[in-house]
Amino acid sequence: MSPLFDLPHINPDFSIEKELCTKGYRTIAGVDEAGRGALAGPLSLGMVIYPLSIYTDTPEPILNTIADSKKLSLRKREEAFLIIKNFSQHYTSVFVPHTVIDRTDINIATKTGIERLIAKSQIKPDIIIMDGNFKFEFDIKFMSVIKGDNKSISIASASIVAKVLRDELMNKADLKYPDYGFKIHKGYGTKKHIESLYNNGFSNIHRKSYEPVKSLIKQEEIKKRD
Repeated sequence: MSPLFDLPHINPDFSIEKELCTKGYRTIAGVDEAGRGALAGPLSLGMVIYPLSIYTDTPEPILNTIADSKKLSLRKREEAFLIIKNFSQHYTSVFVPHTVIDRTDINIATKTGIERLIAKSQIKPDIIIMDGNFKFEFDIKFMSVIKGDNKSISIASASIVAKVLRDELMNKADLKYPDYGFKIHKGYGTKKHIESLYNNGFSNIHRKSYEPVKSLIKQEEIKKRD
C-alpha cells in the first residue's frame, strides 16, 4: 500500500489505527526499527499490537508517555517500555545481524526483519503500519507511514521496543569490545567512535559494508598485496 496519512501531528495518537478500523482491520501492528544508520551491531525491529478498546479509551499513561523513541530520555524510554508491556495486547522484537546487512543491504535486512517479526508474533496482524516510505509486500497488508513514529502510538511504541532492546544489546557488546565506547554511542558514527576505528581497527560486530570500515578493509587488502 502507498504511504498515507502524511499529516502534521504534535504527539502520536490512535487516529491512523481508528481510520484503519473503519476499513475493516482489527489487529493492527505498529512496526519500527532502530540501528539503521549504525556502524556496528544489528538492526533491531519492534512490533506492538494494542487491543481495539485502547484506541477509543486510551489510558493516560500511554498518552503522557509514548512518543518517538528518539525524543525520549533513557529514563523515559524505560518507563514507556514498561507501559507498553502493561497495556499492549502483544509485543515482540527481532535482531537482524550485521552479517545479513553486509551480505544484502539495509532495506533487504529490514524486510527480512519484518518477515521474522510476522513469523515470531503469537498474534497475526491484519495489517502492519511502519514508519518510513517502504514499498514492501507480504502476505499481510503493509502500509508505510511517513514520520509514523510521530503520528501513531503503535509505531512509536514499536520504536521504543526496538531502541530499548538494541541499546541493551550494545551495552553488552561494550563489555566484550571496550575499546569502542558502544555503551555511549550504541554503534553510531560519533567522532570518538570513528577515532577508535582508526586507532584500533574494526571489531567483529562492525558492518563491513559501511564506511569507514569498508575503506579500512580495502587498505588492509592493499597492504597484504604489497
